[in-house]
Amino acid sequence: MESDLRPAGPTDAGPEPRVRVLLRREVGALRTRESRRVFDPAVSIGVLSGERDSFTVRAQDSPVVDDALRTDIWSRLLEKAEPGWRTAWLTRTGGPEEYATDAAWLSTAIRAFAVHGRPLDGFFVLTRYGWRDVRTGAAMEWRRLRV
Repeated sequence: MESDLRPAGPTDAGPEPRVRVLLRREVGALRTRESRRVFDPAVSIGVLSGERDSFTVRAQDSPVVDDALRTDIWSRLLEKAEPGWRTAWLTRTGGPEEYATDAAWLSTAIRAFAVHGRPLDGFFVLTRYGWRDVRTGAAMEWRRLRV
């Protein structure tokens, strides 16, 4: 029987095992709450599978979202965030493969975290099909996810 788990990218780099478990839970939670194939992307700061603050970017607003606005969004989230929150992620449609917008969100997150004097411990992309560590390229994808 073929496994329903397959690496979508390099597996030797990326988050530690406990973070991978939390990312898997996040993907499962996304599948539970979002049944549509296409939905508005959201950015979040917080604790994977825990407390967070998020901002949803409406699809109709996407054409005007540039680096300055992305930085402002991250900064606003950081102003309200708990001091210990040092992980950020982008939830979007599609698979965990790399999209150009992933790098744009990462670069502006790095900038905003630096402005607020915080380290950015991790930056991930979450989809209904898997996750990707945008910094390292490590990823995991599931055909059927059992949580």
